[in-house]
Amino acid sequence: MDKLAPSPLDPLAAAVADRLHAQSKKQLVANVPAIAGRMAVSLLRDRTADFTQGEEGKRFVADKLVAIAPAKAALIHMLCRSIGATRIVEAGTSFGVSTIYLAAAVRDNLAERDDGGEGLVIGTEHEPAKVQRALRNLREAGVEEFVEIREGDLRETLVDLTGPIDFMLVDIWVPMALPALRLVTPHLRPGALVVCDNVVGAAKEYREYLEFVRDPDGPFTSVTVPGNGGMEISRKR
Repeated sequence: MDKLAPSPLDPLAAAVADRLHAQSKKQLVANVPAIAGRMAVSLLRDRTADFTQGEEGKRFVADKLVAIAPAKAALIHMLCRSIGATRIVEAGTSFGVSTIYLAAAVRDNLAERDDGGEGLVIGTEHEPAKVQRALRNLREAGVEEFVEIREGDLRETLVDLTGPIDFMLVDIWVPMALPALRLVTPHLRPGALVVCDNVVGAAKEYREYLEFVRDPDGPFTSVTVPGNGGMEISRKR
């Protein structure tokens, strides 16, 4: 028996997602020396290992997949299925790897509803080239019809967002994580979930975000899932 459960995706979507996960891992391995060097410089200069907070760092990752880990993606899919999420916001679409899981969950949740209904994943991405790659990947995975990617600065592209939103994935440039959540919070329904990736590995950088979602008097209750950089799962009160 395999150590991990099989992909929750249908065969077509799984094939595309698996290919992209493999490409992301290959890119990461090939760039370990360059990443380590940039992290060291960033620690000395900026006192943070997150070298992507500078312009040079952002340029470095602009053409990189940096896909969420497969096990995390599967967990996100399961969470969306468990709460019947049909309206989802994704802060940081990149090449659309995690978007495949989100869109597949929306599609499958809609299929189980008696009223049919409508559903949508609203993605956000600042890089035009990544938007085009993401749309192509979603098309190949057979889930493009359930996704709308808003290109540009999410502080502008999400201002006309309407609710209720069932689920939000935050996997974006760290300085944009809290602004993104603050924009979406008024539109989250009670019981909605928000998942933020890598909050353990980059706890210092996510300090303000974590203070917001863990505030006992705030709009969320929150739990941290450790391992592989960690994830914060927050529930709207």
